[in-house]
Amino acid sequence: MISSQGAQDPPTSDVCIVGAGPVGLAMALRLEARGISVTLLEMGQDGDTAPRQGRIEISNRHHAHVEAASRAGIGGTSALWGGRCVALDDLDFEKREHVPFSGWPIPHGELRRYYGPALEFLRCSTVDLPAVELAVDDQRVTTSAVERWSERPDLGPVYLERVRSSDRISLFTGAVVTALEPDASGQRIETLCAQIMGRDVRIRAGVFILAGGGLENTRLLLALRNSGGISPSPVTGQFYQGHLTGYIAVIQFDCARSAMPLFFQRSRDGGVFRRRLQISPAVQQEERLLNSVFWIDAISIADPVHGSGALSACYLFLRLTRLYGRLSKGLAPASRGAASGWMAHVRNLAADWTWPRDLPAVLKALSHRRAGGRTLLNPKGRYLLRYHAEQVPDPKSRVELGASENGVGPALVVDYRVVEQDIDSVLRSHEVLDDWLRRNGIGHLDYSADGSVRQKSVSDQAFDGFHQIGLARMATDPGEGAADVDCRVHGLANLYLSGSCLFPTGGHANPTLPAVALAMRLADHLGQNLRQERSEA
Repeated sequence: MISSQGAQDPPTSDVCIVGAGPVGLAMALRLEARGISVTLLEMGQDGDTAPRQGRIEISNRHHAHVEAASRAGIGGTSALWGGRCVALDDLDFEKREHVPFSGWPIPHGELRRYYGPALEFLRCSTVDLPAVELAVDDQRVTTSAVERWSERPDLGPVYLERVRSSDRISLFTGAVVTALEPDASGQRIETLCAQIMGRDVRIRAGVFILAGGGLENTRLLLALRNSGGISPSPVTGQFYQGHLTGYIAVIQFDCARSAMPLFFQRSRDGGVFRRRLQISPAVQQEERLLNSVFWIDAISIADPVHGSGALSACYLFLRLTRLYGRLSKGLAPASRGAASGWMAHVRNLAADWTWPRDLPAVLKALSHRRAGGRTLLNPKGRYLLRYHAEQVPDPKSRVELGASENGVGPALVVDYRVVEQDIDSVLRSHEVLDDWLRRNGIGHLDYSADGSVRQKSVSDQAFDGFHQIGLARMATDPGEGAADVDCRVHGLANLYLSGSCLFPTGGHANPTLPAVALAMRLADHLGQNLRQERSEA
């Protein structure tokens, strides 16, 4: 079937998928390859602002506005995505005593076998990367955590024509789902009600999958419960998680070359990747830490906290010649609380008498960065240290339905919380890393604020709503999660979920790669079941 913009009612299909973001596209294409017919519904169309099922009310400063956190249209939020692909860890799937409500109902192997196909779908390198550590035997901190980067993060332009030309995928844009209607038994979804281009339609399919993002998936589930049609898990909408990320320290390497294994690099097939510092699972358990990683970011040459006379010389020259504003992209982060002004750069020149010797290497690094290189070498071995940390699942961090307005669907009231354990784990993880750097003669951390205000600094930077983890978590018991191990909503035979809302815990990983891997697993499960049903009919 061909793509449609709403000129006709959607046909009855094997599977109806709500949402054409990364997970929706991945499932549609994988089902198509297995001979399954798909109706694919997407709210957005032609780059216009999409209508929504209802407004979203944010109750505190820790959550991003929905316009910044999500994007409608083919490819969905991949239009905002930077392209970072990170796998979960085995640790994330385990029940951890110090992490309440932790533990997945499936082993990591269930996702790991789909990471390769998911990386290919996300236009990312799949080659094996050699292990490289920082030349010490002490493995309390490792560089085994790796992030890969997509060559084309915006998936809409990559896959739109393939979807439109498919004989098995019927694409409808401008489609806002208004209700899910169960049959008389209350055990199956019989009809999906939607407005497509402003026209009311009713869609029938053998299987329905919600892949519209954590908030919108949860809105539909809660509305279904409120309609009296079913009684989904009582924890639906709870355990809302994201990640804590920010900077509270500069990492100082004793030898500048020690930082190089943590630079952006290219694999043998040209893919971009970067290694990250991670506290080992054994130490996480011992110290009762949440899973987190650290990576280095080059400090802006305009920020004298970099401590390099050569970088300061380049900055002063560019400012004096008025070239800095034209050449700078303004993307390199600056430290918090750093000194500023011309005199601080002059002091760098005076204190760093070797800066003329460092200047050729700095100029080369700057030219490579302008040409697409990613990490700016600092001859003095100083870099901003960014953390990216797991949140504990908290049942009080949640979303609930609000009132409807003007015939639009119910509002979603978001109470996304950051708790003391989240912040304390970030602070203690820095302390463990600093101790490891010092004991092994690698370097140390220079904090941007003293201990009395670091907790506030972490809290002030705690801001998410992009990753939308845990709102409809997987669990074998419906009292503990919204969906079972096959991503099927408890109590309904043909309603499934997809996306990071299913994750019981989020680890340190950005969720795009594992969410797509889990979506491919679901597509294979459904494809096998539907083919078997056909053979038995």
